[in-house]
Amino acid sequence: ALVDPHWRIHHDEDAELYLNGELVARFSGYTSGYQRIALEPRARAALRAGTKVLALHVHQTTGGQYIDLGLDEVMTP
Repeated sequence: ALVDPHWRIHHDEDAELYLNGELVARFSGYTSGYQRIALEPRARAALRAGTKVLALHVHQTTGGQYIDLGLDEVMTP
């Protein structure tokens, strides 16, 4: 199990993240680079053993659109 998982996300524009069919995060606006964001308790709870289904919905009002998402383990010394 991951001890300190964080989303690593770069998005334009608003994004919703679903894990195993459950809404676990919302990201407002856009980013100009990657951000690392700690998982909220409901997202941590959804990271249980077995197969996972990850789905993203991104809403764009104007201009280009993109999303890139990863899951990082943050290590502190």
